[in-house]
Amino acid sequence: MSGLKFDERFSKALKEELATRVEQTARSKNRRRALLWGTGTVTGVVGLAGIGAAAAGLFVLPGGEKVTPLGAAVEATYKGSATMDLGAPPEGTTAVQLQLTCLTPGSFIYPDGATSSCTTADLGGALSDSIYSVPYTPGLDHISITTEPETQWKITAKYVNEEILPWERNAKGETYGVINDFGEPDLIAVAATSGQSGYVYKKDLNEANGNVEGKKFSSPEEAMAWIDEHRGKPIPVYDKEGETVVGEFISGR
Repeated sequence: MSGLKFDERFSKALKEELATRVEQTARSKNRRRALLWGTGTVTGVVGLAGIGAAAAGLFVLPGGEKVTPLGAAVEATYKGSATMDLGAPPEGTTAVQLQLTCLTPGSFIYPDGATSSCTTADLGGALSDSIYSVPYTPGLDHISITTEPETQWKITAKYVNEEILPWERNAKGETYGVINDFGEPDLIAVAATSGQSGYVYKKDLNEANGNVEGKKFSSPEEAMAWIDEHRGKPIPVYDKEGETVVGEFISGR
């Protein structure tokens, strides 16, 4: 029997099996994202570290987001929902960067509908801070945050210019850097299990995630067996040239 390309013909047969695995792997996927170097909205201590380095003009990985502060930050403390006046935006503004600190437990809604929250256990620690970037649109000169009437919080806001840097190429012509809004490079930046930073090949990472795109199987059972065999398998972490192994990466852990 000729192999069948994995496509929508298998999706129905696999749906029930995959659905039972989603809940089990959801937390693992979140941990994987924390280990991948990437761009976009980040919260808590990871966001503070990444955005702080970029804003200070320190090294930003290829494909990463360079954040340049424009003008002075505005800071205020509130109880309940509030609107902060930001003043006139400087030339070159692409976003408003917010750092919201919980002073009491609560949930917060940002202008674009995004949310963050903190519990009593988070107060006073890194998890009490959330970093969020609101895209700039003409006329945006204030920020409104919605929360419960008794919730106390502090916010620091500043206009910034955000720029996604291009990926770079190694001697073999392969792109390397971080995943961004434009896609994935050939070599994706990760943190190895040892803590060493490096890169994994996109193909290896896809297989470790159980990505069956482009594979051929004779039955749904064969497809699931392949996924089980490859998902979570350690993959080599290389230097940017894709030659020297510097560690290993386990997706989903």
